Amino acid sequence: MVGIGTLIMLGIVGGSICFSMYWFLDEQFVDIIEESGGSITVGNVEFYVNHIGNYEILEKTKEYTEIEKKEAIKGLATSEIAEGVYFQIQITAHNIGTETVRFTGGQFHLYDIDRTKYDAVFIGYADSGNIEELSVVDLLPNGSVTVTTQFDIPYDDEMKYNVGIIPNRFGLQDSQERGFVCVQNC
Repeated sequence: MVGIGTLIMLGIVGGSICFSMYWFLDEQFVDIIEESGGSITVGNVEFYVNHIGNYEILEKTKEYTEIEKKEAIKGLATSEIAEGVYFQIQITAHNIGTETVRFTGGQFHLYDIDRTKYDAVFIGYADSGNIEELSVVDLLPNGSVTVTTQFDIPYDDEMKYNVGIIPNRFGLQDSQERGFVCVQNC
């Protein structure tokens, strides 16, 4: 005969398995892949991502140079000269939702055909068109912004490169999607 304690334990084990499966499946991301380099929607933000050039050096603004002098003591300074090549992309984002959405440079990664991941690098420069470099953006509902960011990579002009838009706790945290856009040699 099965005791009441055994039935309670089986109920607890079954309940915790059900709760764990619900929690696990709720945290799974859906991958969205755009091969043509067009727009991609991650959460409530529509992104247009384009490769705009490769640079061996990006000159910092005077304002950022002054700020960085204080940060250099902490070891947070960045170099204007790439170890490889600065692979630069332009990102135009449009919030199609009803709430303000935050995203940062930490959500953007470059992947090559071998799935090598390169993180975005903040330099502190401004281009001639006054398009700002991506750091932190709070995008209002129905608002748009155009920014740039770059990746320090060992560049190969024959390689296929994809930009990954990956939500994390610093931005796009309400999104259940991860977006991947081909930006070169699609």
